[in-house]
Amino acid sequence: MTETSSLIESCFSHADVPLLLLEATPAAWRVVRANQGYERLFGRRCADVVGKPWQDALGGLPWLEGMEAELQRGDRIERTGRLGEDRQPMLWCRLVAQPVAGSDGRTSFALLTLHDVSERMLAEQTRDFLASHDAVSGLLRPALVKDKLATELVRAINQCHRLFVCYVDIDRFRAFNETDGFEAGDQLLVRIAERLTGPGEAPSLATRIAGDEFVVGGLDASGDLDMLEVGQRLLDRLREPLVLNSIPLRLAASIGIACFPDTAASVEELILQASLAARTAKERGGNRVHVFDARQRERLKDRIDVGSHLRGAVARGEMRLVYQPVVSIAKREITGMEALVRWHSPALGLLTPDRFIPQAEHMGLIWEIGQWVLAQACQQARRWLDCGVGDFVLSVNVSGLQLRGQQVIEDVSRALDAARLPARYLELELTEKATMGDPEHVVSLMRELRKIGVALSMDDFGIGHSSLGLMQRFPVNRLKIDRSFVSAVPDDIGAARICRAVLGLAHEFGCTVVAEGVETALQLGFLERNGCEFAQGNHLGEPLDAEAMLARLRNPSLQGSENAHLGDTGSILLVDDEQNVLRALARLLRRDGYTIHIASTFQQAFDILGTAAIDVVVSDHRMPEGRGTEFLGKVKETHPRTIRMILSGYADIGAVTEAINGGAVYRFLTKPWVDDDLRKVIRDAISAARREPQAHAAGDPGGQRALWAGDMPQSP
Repeated sequence: MTETSSLIESCFSHADVPLLLLEATPAAWRVVRANQGYERLFGRRCADVVGKPWQDALGGLPWLEGMEAELQRGDRIERTGRLGEDRQPMLWCRLVAQPVAGSDGRTSFALLTLHDVSERMLAEQTRDFLASHDAVSGLLRPALVKDKLATELVRAINQCHRLFVCYVDIDRFRAFNETDGFEAGDQLLVRIAERLTGPGEAPSLATRIAGDEFVVGGLDASGDLDMLEVGQRLLDRLREPLVLNSIPLRLAASIGIACFPDTAASVEELILQASLAARTAKERGGNRVHVFDARQRERLKDRIDVGSHLRGAVARGEMRLVYQPVVSIAKREITGMEALVRWHSPALGLLTPDRFIPQAEHMGLIWEIGQWVLAQACQQARRWLDCGVGDFVLSVNVSGLQLRGQQVIEDVSRALDAARLPARYLELELTEKATMGDPEHVVSLMRELRKIGVALSMDDFGIGHSSLGLMQRFPVNRLKIDRSFVSAVPDDIGAARICRAVLGLAHEFGCTVVAEGVETALQLGFLERNGCEFAQGNHLGEPLDAEAMLARLRNPSLQGSENAHLGDTGSILLVDDEQNVLRALARLLRRDGYTIHIASTFQQAFDILGTAAIDVVVSDHRMPEGRGTEFLGKVKETHPRTIRMILSGYADIGAVTEAINGGAVYRFLTKPWVDDDLRKVIRDAISAARREPQAHAAGDPGGQRALWAGDMPQSP
């Protein structure tokens, strides 16, 4: 017996596992033995706990309550819990209590084995945390936040509250990652998450969607919160200065907000609308807040409707091509056409490209549509050739996405070969924006396409971000002036300047120019006088189907042309609000065989300038609409090849002198006039207008300084 007791004592003392031996007494279960493993785990000496109630030895842990009754029944016990809530590092223990029965069959002793399971519990906690939280920011995962937002949405419906979602896109976060490293970037994301979930009026729900993009939700119980102010407060919180690794930072973000029931009816709609609003904020320069509105909702609904029906539209035969004539301005003849795709959707009706092409690009369907347009256009050109017409060039638009890789070269070659169409009949239109995406690659593609024999045109020129250094490398044949500029001429001075600049630039590069969107004779006249070779627009011909286009090709001359050619003696525009003055001047100047146009307002004068080739403009200075010098200043910008003169009985010396020095006015003539002297001045002006246009386009007609003629002899 002694040997056995000695063996038990040795095993108990040398065991690494913490052990406690308990004995049942009438008052409580008390500790009768503890080993060194216990001392290491709890940091207490064995002698200090022997004879003490077992709860004292284990620290009175709440997860061990009720254990005595189970031991008394003889039950084996297994429990796991923390050893002290405030203990650091956190320590988890698994306790196994094995009751031992005495000779009388009653439980007299119990052996407690304690196992340190901290690592396993920490791993389980980490796993559980990562299952529900983002590993970097510590925020709830998106799925859980969506569930919580759905719960809040039900609450908002029942209590007539508003639910809003803020979509936060951190500006320039990628640049921070690249300069300071990804580890610093992760630390910054943690700081951002802290600010998004901070105290005060900040919304309570937040998640990191991806990268540097977050979603924050909140409930407006009052129903009268200004969403712009909500977003601005959130943005202000993000903007507060912070220091990260001794680096001072100031954040900026693009924040979009959507609200139920203002624009959205579900959590998915809220998040989608808020993300689109954030994109709008970023496109407008970032570091701002944009609230999704009803107009955007209608556009979004249209985009969703278009997207839901667009897939498979080509295979179902719903696409059609129409053709808009391209006209030689000088000859007033059709020289080609642009193929324009239309979508005849059974559900949505007839859709123009601006309705579905952006969505096709977004969905990756532009390849299929682009290949179909190329093939159909080439086959139609072949049919026109077979019908006996052959003096045309057919233009086809190429999307920026089609310029990625080398597929477009194969598509063009296949379409030409399948249609047996000579390449010289095909022109590809590339948008300025598309060519700037990867200019080196695009230049290579262009050269390969030119080797095939097709012509190239730069579409929408003037609205992108072209580099003139790159432009000279692009082997294009034509530039197309964007319709936004053409629609504003000749009245808009800025648009007129841009059109003339594009024309001059194109001609320097050896390109011809097509003006898009010509809707009036005024625009056509302006383009003709400024050297534009080709025009396209509803004024010259609306888009036609293939049969109607064939008829136009067979008779390419325009009927009822607005072309006005200069006569042998010249053309004069007289502008005055006094009809008797206009009649007197017209009678006088018709003696010399001039073509006379009269206008009593500046608007009438611009209308005439737009449709007739005018050599000389003679205007009164004091008009109901303003000063003649200001009018002639605009004429100089929009019709620089005219000779411009003031004929007035009133002289604003400063304004007239400034106009003369600035080149807007060639001569100032006084009323009343001397007939023979006025005829001589007009004759000289007509001669100046017929000389080289470069001399007087800048306001120096005839190559001489404009003269003040206020001292011309007056009739009595």
